[in-house]
Amino acid sequence: MDYPQFTRESSEEERAEFIPFLKNLGRAAAEVIIPNFLSGIHVDEKSNHTPVTKADRGAEAAMRSMIEGAYPLHGVYGEELGIKEASGPFPRYRWILDPIDGTRAFISNSFHFGNLIALERDDGNGFAPVLSSVAFPAGGVRAIGWKGHAELAREQLGFKAERPMHVRPCGRLEDATLLVTSHWTTPEQVGDGRLQRLVDRAKLYRTWGDCFGYFAVASGGADIMIDPDLSYWDVAALVPVVEGAGGVITSVTGGNPLTGKSAVCTAGGALHREVLRLLALPPEEK
Repeated sequence: MDYPQFTRESSEEERAEFIPFLKNLGRAAAEVIIPNFLSGIHVDEKSNHTPVTKADRGAEAAMRSMIEGAYPLHGVYGEELGIKEASGPFPRYRWILDPIDGTRAFISNSFHFGNLIALERDDGNGFAPVLSSVAFPAGGVRAIGWKGHAELAREQLGFKAERPMHVRPCGRLEDATLLVTSHWTTPEQVGDGRLQRLVDRAKLYRTWGDCFGYFAVASGGADIMIDPDLSYWDVAALVPVVEGAGGVITSVTGGNPLTGKSAVCTAGGALHREVLRLLALPPEEK
């Protein structure tokens, strides 16, 4: 079975213009985030009872300022500072920003938090992602993806190396490393016993989640990442990176993760079919 892809084709001209800018956005965000990491930063609680810090807000503000200066007609959809609609003639562009994906990890001194940036294009029939970045400021690692390609860069001690990134083959759940953000019984998850079936059959199960789980699958370090409940800014940047690395990302029902607001990420094939099959069964069946 061939699974649909949700990344829109980009042109060479778009990649030449926007990939360097995307990287600069990520660097600007990191310049705000890293000085606040491991600092005992004050944590506020949003109306949905999730944590937020001045690093989240400051990183998004820095990126939005750069976008406004360079592309004033572009839209911006950010987790912390809201929506600015795109304007002007088609094609129109919109930036999706999640300044710190995994704020709970960030405030717990975990290195798994990431910075998510996606560029979407609307040709007159709605927005879809064309380019994205999944970066880990504390680790000096960044993945960039577009249709048909994903690459990994490491920026440590001034050393920069970029190479293609690809998922690894895995056809059986019993051979798979399964990742989630947190166990399905915890309050912030909306999973049920269907996830436990996967846990029981997988070779290795870890809660190395948020955007890191998708990066692990896309870079060939894991085989399955599942999130039963996501926001749009959580998903948009994942799609080009995962698909560019040869992986599959769908909603938990097999549809569009951008509209389904959930995600199952694998290398595709029989493994993806089996994961979706088990998630579709009633919780008490096997």
